[in-house]
Amino acid sequence: MSDTDERADDLRRALVAELTKAGSLRDPRWTAAFEHVPRHAFVPRFLGRQPDGTFTPVDGTAPARRREWLEQVYTDEPLITEVDGTFSVSSSSQPSLMAEMLEALEITGPERVLEIGTGTGYNAGLLCAGLGSDEQVVSVDIAAELVETARGRLSALGYQPTLVTVDGAAGYPGGAPYDRIIATCSLPEVPRAWLAQVRDGGLILVNLYRELGGGALARLRVEEGCASGRFMPFFGGFMPTRTYPRVPASELLEALRVRTEHGEDEGTTRPASVGADALTDETFGMLAALCVNAEQLWLLPDDAPEQFWLLDHSGSWANQTTDADGALTVTQGGPARLWDQLEAVHREWITLSRPPREEYGLTVAPNGDHVLWHMSPDGPSWPL
Repeated sequence: MSDTDERADDLRRALVAELTKAGSLRDPRWTAAFEHVPRHAFVPRFLGRQPDGTFTPVDGTAPARRREWLEQVYTDEPLITEVDGTFSVSSSSQPSLMAEMLEALEITGPERVLEIGTGTGYNAGLLCAGLGSDEQVVSVDIAAELVETARGRLSALGYQPTLVTVDGAAGYPGGAPYDRIIATCSLPEVPRAWLAQVRDGGLILVNLYRELGGGALARLRVEEGCASGRFMPFFGGFMPTRTYPRVPASELLEALRVRTEHGEDEGTTRPASVGADALTDETFGMLAALCVNAEQLWLLPDDAPEQFWLLDHSGSWANQTTDADGALTVTQGGPARLWDQLEAVHREWITLSRPPREEYGLTVAPNGDHVLWHMSPDGPSWPL
């Protein structure tokens, strides 16, 4: 065994001990999987984000950086593996989040699992090890090069799950029916195709992508073509699928400035009852993200109050500022009043006594309608 292999084993055991102590790993099957499957085999190179927003490669094949690479691989941090401009498009997810999600699948026997988002292949390897059967694992990704690279890495470790290059929003009917669907990418809604591919009583675990973030990770049980369940108590955010049209908030703001220069859309101003800092609350941040479809942007202009912007793709916008005395003001314009929406969600949350995120749930009907609810599907509810 090489010095690198010995060091990797030591670091992997230390990471497992950390995840176990934190409560992220509880089931012996997943503890053993994390102990057995080497994360470093799936991320020979990743990108470290610098303070100025640029990325620097951390390459395990470079002898001078090998120790640094290995130590970072076995931290409880996500590792960015591919970027497109300013956006990250592929990564190795945070190990504690991976562990919590695998635990949430409630695996007890030979369940058949579909993973949406093969990525590096690491999670597929954990599934194979935890289930004790390659034949029960199907993993799909829209990027053919990722699928083929993952196939080689998994094969080198002795794992042979079914890997397919398809758009995960369509699932993979060729391997259905499944007992579990787990998405390691984020989607704006739960695809109807998934409902038809999960056995009655099966589970879907997916993060709903929203521009505001929120980390809304839903665990839904499927019965007769309908999926319903609660959000997990922890933040579970992923990169959106590559087909999702992403526009930087800075570009939306620049488009607004152009309109304003031409005398368009100056907006209206009023006092604000909710400040942008409310979004830092984990539960309210999740609700706001689910109910207010907008990008966010902080600006620190020279010799001017700090600005917080909400901007959407329809041209709606809101700009909240705080003066030296702490007074909140918002100016908003466009087809929708985004700050009005934010304050309405906040009032509802306060009325319900600030419930935690796990008290909220989601029901997805066979026709694709999504309904957010509090405590039960028969309780207070809001269409998404």
